[in-house]
Order: sequence, then structure tokens, then C-alpha cells
Amino acid sequence: MQGSWLTDRRCVCRTYHPNIEKLLMSVVVPEDFDYSASISFLEIRDQLPSIDPESLSRQDVLTVLLHLFDQKPGFVDRGHDVNNTETAWVNAYLFRLRPGSDDQSLEGYVVECIGSSVDRMAELL
Repeated sequence: MQGSWLTDRRCVCRTYHPNIEKLLMSVVVPEDFDYSASISFLEIRDQLPSIDPESLSRQDVLTVLLHLFDQKPGFVDRGHDVNNTETAWVNAYLFRLRPGSDDQSLEGYVVECIGSSVDRMAELL
């Protein structure tokens, strides 16, 4: 699932309330879970044939994110929701599928964590 156009970066999302986040997230997700992931258009067509990677719907974004996270050891889906055609909520974090291409011009997406919600974290408890 990893393309050469990715750097090996961990997704670190923080709220504006570190003490509240620490308390809530200790129950919501493992502290060391790494949400970083990527997928090429070819992999989407192969593994998720009902999805057109060049024209993602709101539900497609969520489906791709859950597909990627489900492949990671230790992932537990404690709650998710669609947002728009670029982002979706998973475990109180807002993730974006950022388009990119590698040095061979293979198109794909990189998962980018762009925020979190204390309110959503509280709902997951």
C-alpha cells in the first residue's frame, strides 16, 4: 500500500486542549497508533473496484480511509463519518486524502491528518 512518493511520516493530530485530548484519547485509540498510509489509483481500482479514484464521493473517501486503516495492526474503528469529497472523520480525527504522484507519474493519495475534535472524542466513549 505504500508508494515511493511517500515519506515515512507519522500522523500526529492534536486538539487545542492537550489535557482533555490525553484523557479522551487514552480510551479512544492506542497512543502510538500510526495513521499514516497511502494508496495508488491502481490499487484502488484493484482492491476497491466500485470506486473511481479520479472522482471520489464523500462515501468513497471514508471507504478508502477505512480500507487503509483496517490493514494496520491494532486499528479499532470506534466511530466514523463522511465529511466531504476530500475528508472524512475516523476515531475523532479528520483525515484528508491528498492527491500526489510518484517519480514514475503513478497517481495516488496520501492520508493526511488535518485535525481532531474533542466533542467527537467524547461521543466515542
